[in-house]
Amino acid sequence: MRGSSAGEGVPRVMQTDRSPRPLTFATITYRAEDTLQLLQARSMALYARGEDVASIIVVDNGAPAMSRRTRKRLLAAYGPLADRVRIVPRSALGADVASSGWMSQQVMKLAVHRLVTTPTYVLLDAKNHLIRPVAVDDFLAADGRARTGFQSYRDHPLLPRVQKVLEYLGLDPTTADRFPPTSTPFVMHTDVVAALIADVEASSGRPFTEEFVAADLTEFPLYSGWLLRRDGDFDGTYVDDAIQSPTIWGGGANRAGVERAIAEAKERDAPAFGVHRRALNRLDADTAAPLADFLTERGIVSGPAEFSALRRAFRWQYGSEILRARVAARVPSRRA
Repeated sequence: MRGSSAGEGVPRVMQTDRSPRPLTFATITYRAEDTLQLLQARSMALYARGEDVASIIVVDNGAPAMSRRTRKRLLAAYGPLADRVRIVPRSALGADVASSGWMSQQVMKLAVHRLVTTPTYVLLDAKNHLIRPVAVDDFLAADGRARTGFQSYRDHPLLPRVQKVLEYLGLDPTTADRFPPTSTPFVMHTDVVAALIADVEASSGRPFTEEFVAADLTEFPLYSGWLLRRDGDFDGTYVDDAIQSPTIWGGGANRAGVERAIAEAKERDAPAFGVHRRALNRLDADTAAPLADFLTERGIVSGPAEFSALRRAFRWQYGSEILRARVAARVPSRRA
């Protein structure tokens, strides 16, 4: 794609009117994350203002599909926002993204723009939970630019993924020294995603999903890198103001890691907080105690007893998903 004249004729996305715009929130989820998605729904019911939420799209990337009981419970958890929630199967994004898996999940974060009717959408992972009242201006500047931070990927574990995208786009490798984040919450401009997908398809001569997988791309670096190549800088789309979401990752699933993430969230008045599924699976009762207290304080769970019950349900879901994946890997394909 190096020689493509990407984005010719596509205007920058900076908005000139300063009126608030309601947002679409989108999450791609699957069975191992049903409990995390429930907590996210509760957090949005508590902390997302109704006038700021145009739509909430939950894409079910699981096999089996979300049960009727789980759907009903999830919708109820969204409370006053329930009438704006759409729980859709992955096939709703188009036949070309109908398969499950990690790569297709990345594609879905871009393909979901087909269901978005607002100028921008905020991508969440199921691990993200709101922890204080939020409004549009927590995600967008007054002129419509997305809030984001910049960081160096020189010593980051995702450096190879970022560099692969930069090479694909024909960008200088040193671009990775100051590059937007590759984590959620992540704000995307709907028209930019549409133009990006159209350009990749035109340049490669094949459907976006096929090209994405064949080139071994990564969703957020591709979006940001394509913008940089189109515009020459990030100034028209991003304002340097990171959306804070301290996260407990699998490698930090110990008491010190939990307490550190909570302290960071409080110190920075973060709008969101993250608990990765691997971390939640690894936490024992003692290590999880500060997290239970924090989520209780923020009203997302009723107390440590409910948190323990939810954690048990999650660990069952997580274990079942791993077992399904192992069985699927051992069963030979029936295709001719």
